[in-house]
Amino acid sequence: MGDKFQLIHDVSPGTTGWTVKVVVAEKFSPRVAQRSPTKYQNLTLMDSEGSTVQATLYGQNITAFQDELLLGKTYLISNALVKETNAEYKAKSGEIQWTISGRTRIRRVEENNSNLLISTYSFTDFEDLPKYMDSNVDISVIGMIIDIKPRRIIQTRFGKECQVQDLVLVNKRFDTVLLTMWETFVDNECKYICQNLRKKLILIGKHLKVTSFNGLSISTKADSSFFIDGEFELVEEFKSWGHTNSEIIDNMISEKHYLTSTPSKLSSKLSVPTAEKDFTEIKSIQGLKTAKQFFWIKGKASVKVLNQTYWYMSCNNCNKISSENYGDIYPCVFCKCTDAKAIPRAKVYMQLTDPTGYINATAIGNPAEYFLQSNAEFLMNQTLIPTAASMRLSMDEDEIFYVKAITQELSTDCKFEILFIVNPSQIAGDKNTGKAPVEHIGEPIKFLEPTTKRSLFHSDTDDAQSSKKKCDKSTIEITKKNQ
Repeated sequence: MGDKFQLIHDVSPGTTGWTVKVVVAEKFSPRVAQRSPTKYQNLTLMDSEGSTVQATLYGQNITAFQDELLLGKTYLISNALVKETNAEYKAKSGEIQWTISGRTRIRRVEENNSNLLISTYSFTDFEDLPKYMDSNVDISVIGMIIDIKPRRIIQTRFGKECQVQDLVLVNKRFDTVLLTMWETFVDNECKYICQNLRKKLILIGKHLKVTSFNGLSISTKADSSFFIDGEFELVEEFKSWGHTNSEIIDNMISEKHYLTSTPSKLSSKLSVPTAEKDFTEIKSIQGLKTAKQFFWIKGKASVKVLNQTYWYMSCNNCNKISSENYGDIYPCVFCKCTDAKAIPRAKVYMQLTDPTGYINATAIGNPAEYFLQSNAEFLMNQTLIPTAASMRLSMDEDEIFYVKAITQELSTDCKFEILFIVNPSQIAGDKNTGKAPVEHIGEPIKFLEPTTKRSLFHSDTDDAQSSKKKCDKSTIEITKKNQ
């Protein structure tokens, strides 16, 4: 980038006559200030030594400069307002910040500083994502976008409606992961991706977090930023890999196994604790008041209330309850998907115990099917109270549970949801043979055919009438819709 201009650290409040050559390293979505109606947009600018400064645009300047300060491009900037950052924001934004206004001089420089920019990224391998699950640690990823799910609307616990949309990323080992885009990312990045999905775009994302939603997925944060098909050597290498393996990738897209309800390959690499001291004792979370906490618990689960409904009809796009019949295509009132499909989803209310006490908890979807050893369609077709002969209602041995505390309506105490169930025998290798420990979630359940299990409840005549319904567990159809 040359050295005849000042560097970022040379510019402080009161400095005059300065010009700094910078590349736009990050460009965040415009936001509204918490304490005023003022709209602002932050950018991260980087000089030739890799030093950065936060620059901010306010109000009408956001629109005025939207075509002037492009992500990844290089500019000469002078006469920005330089001031010290408020003390409460220094840890995140740095000691100094710039304000860009109509008085700021900005001139585009035709230079490619992509190598400098990408050198500041530290990418997290897909295999390492489980280490950061629900930790809120910032991560960066790179992957090829091979699919995008329909936009959906969700309601927060405060009643606010938010729009979200899921991307499917694949890495060079053909591992896939969902990336959930929130709010303005749906209007901007997702809109562009929908229009160019066939190009198999390469996405670089920064300031993302790993969550336990949908087994294991990545999600945007307020300060996330993206390069889509950026002008980087790394991107060109990824595209070349995609071209070489286009047949395999096309088969993945066609078969859509990454959209099925079975646990993902990444979920099979959960960082499950092995030492007893790393598990949470149930007695310590009885009467818990603070939600959004996660716990690893070692114990047993059992169904104490047999007369409960072990499934519900749901939207295949958002998993919310549906009043439609199985297989119907309908407009979902929750996620606003106009061609949602009604499918059954397993759920079970059970008691989780360890030597210190017990809590009541709910398992929905995969954990419920794993515990009951029954799939959702089979559960949907039952008309009698279940018995141990028809499905699993209790555990003989301890297993490991990943539990989330959730706010409960009409009560100050939290309720609990089981997100994962892991068999301890599948975590550690055989110590006697010296095999390395393998972190693993339970193997996919080999269910009996629905017609076989229904014979435990129905007469042959009933079974013959109902056996026409089949559920292909490996391919849950999700209709892709461009927004």
